[in-house]
Amino acid sequence: MAHPICRTVLGVVSAALVLPAALGAQERAARPPTGAPGFLFEMPRTTVGIRGAFNVRRANAGPDDFYEFVTRELTLGRSDFNALSIAAELGVVLAGPADLVFTAGHSATTASSEFRDWVDQNDRPITQRTSLSTLTFTVAARWNLTSRGRQIGQFVWIPPRLLPYVGAGLGAMRYRLGQEGSFVDSRDLSIFSDRLASGGWTWLALVMAGTDYSLGKRLFASAEARYQWANAVLQQDFVSFDDGIDLSGLQFSVGLHFRI
Repeated sequence: MAHPICRTVLGVVSAALVLPAALGAQERAARPPTGAPGFLFEMPRTTVGIRGAFNVRRANAGPDDFYEFVTRELTLGRSDFNALSIAAELGVVLAGPADLVFTAGHSATTASSEFRDWVDQNDRPITQRTSLSTLTFTVAARWNLTSRGRQIGQFVWIPPRLLPYVGAGLGAMRYRLGQEGSFVDSRDLSIFSDRLASGGWTWLALVMAGTDYSLGKRLFASAEARYQWANAVLQQDFVSFDDGIDLSGLQFSVGLHFRI
């Protein structure tokens, strides 16, 4: 009688071990795919992100230009107008390898200076602070140089590890220029304190090149270089500078983006 009982006990134990695994496998087979890490159901149509950038101003100086005056009369250099910036970005898939990219960014820089050839009556430097900030809104057509990703079957889309691109666009820029401190009157060489300002809007054009680097199925980083052309008319306290102010320059940025 011992052998049948043992066989019965072993059968019950085996069923207890095998049945949950079988039921679990059945449940997993019936469940729709949810996408493994690194996979999405389909290609995202929109991306959002944020960029940090360093702007190298061209600061081209004409014969009657703001940069020519301040670098000649004050202890400022063109590199003093380089600036850090931050920008928000929205990308929308168009068709084929083309995207549309909307960017809104802000940059600002402030530098201290003094007159090179003049001091006050107490032989102290005649000092001032110069600030330049910009607010830019651009729209650019972006052309991806490789495929955006691979669609495998019905439920799996795999983003590429690297996605290089080029692009070009247009936009608008608002600038604000200010100087505060002491100045020398060119007529009678008297020293006075003042706060000078100018601001306005201008158009800009840009070209860009960069690459995206996938960090996961939705998150990716990017590195980009873009060149912007812009020149603004100076107004208010700087209206005497007929050549305006050159706002063109090269921008290097890195960003973090999310596929929606």
